Amino acid sequence: MTAFLWTLVFLSGAGFFGFQIWGRLKVLLKARRDDGRDYSRKTWGPRLKNTLVYGFGQFKFLKGDQPAGILHIFIFWGFITLGLQVVTMFVRGWMPDFILPGLHADQLGKFYALTKDIFQVLVLISVVIFMVRWGITKPRRLYGILPAEQKLNSKPHWEPFLILSFIGGIMLSSFVYDAGRAILTWNLPETQTEMAWSPFTRLFVSWIGLENTERAALFSNVGWWIHNGIIIIFMNLLPSSKHFHIITGMLNVFFGRIEPLGRLPKKDYSADGAIFGRSQINQFSWKQVLDMYTCTECGRCSSVCPAAATGKSLAPRQFLLNLRDTLYENQSKINAGQTEFDTVVGEGKPVIDDVIWSCVTCRACEEACPVNIEYVDKIVDIRQHLVQEASRFPGELNRAFQGLERNSNPWGISSAERFAWAEGLNVPTLSENQKAEYLYYVGCGGCFDNNHKKSAQALTKILKEANVSYAVLGSEETCNGETARRLGNEYL
Repeated sequence: MTAFLWTLVFLSGAGFFGFQIWGRLKVLLKARRDDGRDYSRKTWGPRLKNTLVYGFGQFKFLKGDQPAGILHIFIFWGFITLGLQVVTMFVRGWMPDFILPGLHADQLGKFYALTKDIFQVLVLISVVIFMVRWGITKPRRLYGILPAEQKLNSKPHWEPFLILSFIGGIMLSSFVYDAGRAILTWNLPETQTEMAWSPFTRLFVSWIGLENTERAALFSNVGWWIHNGIIIIFMNLLPSSKHFHIITGMLNVFFGRIEPLGRLPKKDYSADGAIFGRSQINQFSWKQVLDMYTCTECGRCSSVCPAAATGKSLAPRQFLLNLRDTLYENQSKINAGQTEFDTVVGEGKPVIDDVIWSCVTCRACEEACPVNIEYVDKIVDIRQHLVQEASRFPGELNRAFQGLERNSNPWGISSAERFAWAEGLNVPTLSENQKAEYLYYVGCGGCFDNNHKKSAQALTKILKEANVSYAVLGSEETCNGETARRLGNEYL
């Protein structure tokens, strides 16, 4: 009877889960492939390294807000460890004595039993502390950085409590099941060895009562159903919740940026179907869609954003959540083949113009994100639409664009003044010293901005004292165009 009921529960849960995942996957498969990134096999080396460091190693959780980061690592590795237990308990619905190959007590089973026991306790401790954080101390990062995240702040926050309850329930029911099963098989050498390595499970054995086999059978059965039931329900909540990152997180880290952090991707406007920026929800690339799926809503991005800290309308988390909500609302239309959608940017739209122009493209948000989500490229893509298609941008940018076009600097200062910063310093130019070992590109800031000039002058003095063979372009130097690109103007 148990096998029949479990088959119904499992197939129903797996079927609904598969239905949800297929809907999300179709959106991903239909998304554009024009993000200018290289995903070929030759990039798999650094991608695997990132996955080990940031995915399995949880490196970014070691920085920033503590003890939350350490506690998350406990939960992450607790789930990794418990994965084998989940498989075992699922299969035991049909084969009650099933043990995974290699996990018998006289093999690796005793070591696994100890590891599992320790992590289950660490996870339970973490769950309690997280409950206190969400329910009592309420760090600002969790509930929204105001005023930019007013929408997030005002919504109900029941999901964290539900998920934490599920996690705690999985750990406790696993303990109860293992203890009940151990009592029922106490005379077996396998059980004796396993329990010798399971100190916390033995506490549950004592609680149930070693001689009370009837109670042990009940607890084992109830623990098994609760454990597997929570897993099935939890699994089906993932595709529509912030915990979707449990499925997508590793993929997002693997396919994340391996180029230098500040580099913007190249755009090929000559390709068939090329677009000048992104303004509709179906125009974002597949990796940008994966970013939306993966957001954990942890708020680490918004907590380090200079725009959010100074009260501007941009908070990276809210920006991404607004796009994700729009994506989910239009999923069925995208999957049905619809190609035209309302713009996502503008007054009364998911993203207002001021959000887009508040970003300083520093990428502090990306440095903080534990699952390597990229925000700046999406913002710059929308800027490209606003500048190149909609011609809708702050008036101050007109002067910057004109200055870049006419004088090759955003301030519009005469290009004849570009080498004035080096007056009296005897700085060598490339035309004078073509055999120089290093070329020092000064840039518009070093040439025209009074503060940056001091840095350029100081560096040339250091190079001279160190007898470094170098040269500058001098009056032949022009703007590299990075300012225009970050402002969304690729055609200047």
